[in-house]
Amino acid sequence: MRNRPVAKSLICIGLFVLLAMVGCTTPMDKTSPIAVTPVLEQYEYKQREKVCFFPSFTNENEKTEILSVSTADGFFTCMTTDKSQADSFINAQRTLLHFLQDSGVTVRELNYVALNFDDNFSESGKNNAYIALSSTETWQQVLVTLQALWGDYTDYGYVYAMANAIALHLGWETEVLEVAENSARDAFFCENPQALNLLYPAFTERYAKKETIRYSKLLSLSLFEHIDWWDAIKEPIETQLDEYERLLLGYSEKIGVSFSRQVCGYAYRGPYLPLCIQTTYATHIVDHGYKDYHSDIFEDYFGDYVTIYQTAEILDTEIVEAVQRFGLEDRAGNISINWLSEYSAMTKFAKRHVNTCYIFMQEAYVTTISLYMHAYYYHIAHLINQNPEIPWQTSAFCEIGRAYSRYAIYATEKTFTQNSKWADLFNSFAGHTYQAGVESYFEAFDVLSYALNDDFSIDYYRDGLFLNSFAYYLIKDFGENAIIDLMLFPDTVVDVTGKTWETLEDEWQQYIMDKYGDKEIPDWLSEY
Repeated sequence: MRNRPVAKSLICIGLFVLLAMVGCTTPMDKTSPIAVTPVLEQYEYKQREKVCFFPSFTNENEKTEILSVSTADGFFTCMTTDKSQADSFINAQRTLLHFLQDSGVTVRELNYVALNFDDNFSESGKNNAYIALSSTETWQQVLVTLQALWGDYTDYGYVYAMANAIALHLGWETEVLEVAENSARDAFFCENPQALNLLYPAFTERYAKKETIRYSKLLSLSLFEHIDWWDAIKEPIETQLDEYERLLLGYSEKIGVSFSRQVCGYAYRGPYLPLCIQTTYATHIVDHGYKDYHSDIFEDYFGDYVTIYQTAEILDTEIVEAVQRFGLEDRAGNISINWLSEYSAMTKFAKRHVNTCYIFMQEAYVTTISLYMHAYYYHIAHLINQNPEIPWQTSAFCEIGRAYSRYAIYATEKTFTQNSKWADLFNSFAGHTYQAGVESYFEAFDVLSYALNDDFSIDYYRDGLFLNSFAYYLIKDFGENAIIDLMLFPDTVVDVTGKTWETLEDEWQQYIMDKYGDKEIPDWLSEY
């Protein structure tokens, strides 16, 4: 009996707390954003003359004068000789940094570079933030700063909306959009569900139509109406993005559209700079002028945001499968795959067609999508066997791995089905038309090994087609797993096959001769 009054008191306290919590959800009781204290200072600059600056979207160095100064909030470099302009930018940036820090954001000390190029965000992120001088006291200055602090590949739609909200609070310029009816917006996303991935490619005219950009921005901003950003910003960015994704999923359910978030990230680099795609084990940097080397046969895989999203998912899936196949999840790291335009390939390598991997630099360069997995398998080969000398067997291993790439098989299939000359060649040699799958894929290399080789000797360092044919010949005799191990550790050839490499090559040549020795090679192949 004595416990009842206590229990009653606890119930009353519980009800009071509950009512208080409910009351806290009303707009009147929300915590207001903190006040903004502007920084107003003048600086003593170090001035350097005729510094070469290489903008990422131009092909020439520009000699200019720069002003630089170190402050308690970071190191600032301004590509201008106007000290008042530099003061304005630095004060605005320091005001923003103080506000973010007071709001609970972890602010790292970075190098801030103010450029006289509009929309040049260059290599923002890590330790640097590149901001156009024309972006001073605008939402764009906030956006670049947040992406530098949170990471290049933070969801663009979220950072865009947060940047506008903060800019409005600071009294800076926000982006004014022509408002659309909700019904029109909903109808657009029903017809274009992939645009619901509010990532960078859908926000630039290089990859999206103006209508897509406008609706993507409007949706980003409207989702923010359900977020108390001054409370959200205190949380880790991962927590903020989880809430943002929940709102996106809720919106997709509301309009009846199936939606799943992309696993790939896209860094904002401005409209003139390379497209940067982050996948699980690789970062892909696509030249502004990239177009597949065989564009007369293949598709444009980076032509718009829809194809970019689709391509990125396939790139990620295939590389992840390759890494998992060899149990290298903890060692694969992250390499950079550079997709070069023809111009860049000629500039960097003096040739149009490039496929190479610098294993110690963790970089690869390709000019065609059908070869990107070949380059990545070089990386895998080095992780398994760190021999600095790369024998031809390593290239064969990469060619076997490349056969698992959707784009390699697709490229060969397109060549031998849609080009009449090559289709007729395959049919006359193989005795049947080209069929989709690995069997015809490797048989095509058998045909080419004979038809394009006058003296029928393997030039291991010139062409992958011989390696493909030879490797598949061995796979059929000894099994794929055994030959993959052999190509990674070629010194074990006698243990694995009971024969030397010279004997195996002789037997492969005889196999090809027996298969095609009576076939007539058409004259047009002399061009190749």
